[in-house]
Amino acid sequence: MKWNVLSAWRSLFSKRTSSTKDVSRKKAPWRWWTKRHLTLGAKGELAAQKQLRRRGHRILDVNYRHKLGELDIVSEHRGSIVFTEVKTRTEDEAFRPADNVGPAKMRKLRRIAEIYLKHRALADREVRFDVIELVYPSGGRGKPKLEHFERAF
Repeated sequence: MKWNVLSAWRSLFSKRTSSTKDVSRKKAPWRWWTKRHLTLGAKGELAAQKQLRRRGHRILDVNYRHKLGELDIVSEHRGSIVFTEVKTRTEDEAFRPADNVGPAKMRKLRRIAEIYLKHRALADREVRFDVIELVYPSGGRGKPKLEHFERAF
């Protein structure tokens, strides 16, 4: 069979319109662009971005991904590059969100930050790591308690 664009489209279309017997098909991803469909973590990251902007940060990147992991928020503040890790929980949980940033997580964030700085040609800039923790009331609705730890590690 000769491969052409039409046959490619047919094969894609036939996979998408498979029969109802195909149980392994995944559901469509949640709609992240509307606020009512946001997960607790995504709501926390938006609240953290808002807080950083209020404090004079200029957001450079959000959710920068690398094969080693992800940087939640990268911003610039008073000439230095700030890598902010956002931790969000509800009141129901017994421990503080910032407690999840242990030594292994710190090492991982430092490695990813080095890669980010090399990739963006910012290696000569001063660097700082912050942690923002948000604790939402039970059910994930209402205003969260926000705490910003500057120079956390």
